[in-house]
Amino acid sequence: MRNFDTKNLQINFNQAENALTIPAELRHDHKCGSATQCGRSMIEMLGVLAIIGVLSVGGIAGYSKAMQKYRINKTIEQITLIAGNVRTFFAPQGNYDGLSSYSDTGKAIIKKAKLVPDEMWNGDNIQDVWGNNVNITGGGKYFSIDFTLSSGAIPVEACIELVTQDWSDTGKTFVAIMYYPSMPKYNIAPLSLETATTLCYEATQKTTSNLSFAFDNAPF
Repeated sequence: MRNFDTKNLQINFNQAENALTIPAELRHDHKCGSATQCGRSMIEMLGVLAIIGVLSVGGIAGYSKAMQKYRINKTIEQITLIAGNVRTFFAPQGNYDGLSSYSDTGKAIIKKAKLVPDEMWNGDNIQDVWGNNVNITGGGKYFSIDFTLSSGAIPVEACIELVTQDWSDTGKTFVAIMYYPSMPKYNIAPLSLETATTLCYEATQKTTSNLSFAFDNAPF
């Protein structure tokens, strides 16, 4: 039987043990004594929260801007559609007499003839995408689409874009009328940016004002 050198064996074992031992300065103590050794610092957490806040605000602003643009485009689409439907429906008659959403008979005609998109009907009232009431009236050789604006119901920027819209591609000549109680203002559309800014700011500050699109180029 081979004799083992127990002394040398013990020395080798101790050397191996020392080699596997992690130095004290590199050991991870779960009972950290300072904030820099455990988790995140308060400054780091505040930084993360600040970044999240900025991204959230930016996202909300972008969403609001996109929704406003959608509403403007939708309103332009609805005005164009209503104008086309009205002109087509009343062409055989030769005038726009009897066109009125203020009367029950007039509303019944508008509904039955589908002059207004179904999405704009709220019960017996016609409303735009901002919740403003819309009325359609006519007589003789013209008709108008009137938006009753309550204070703050439509952003100034949206109003400006609507009245400065170039409608020439629709094949219709029309007059945009913005008026307020005891202070009517009539303007040929499209309005200049300067005029539109002044009138739209005034309109949106009033308790109630009207934005009207009057079409005067009847096809008869």
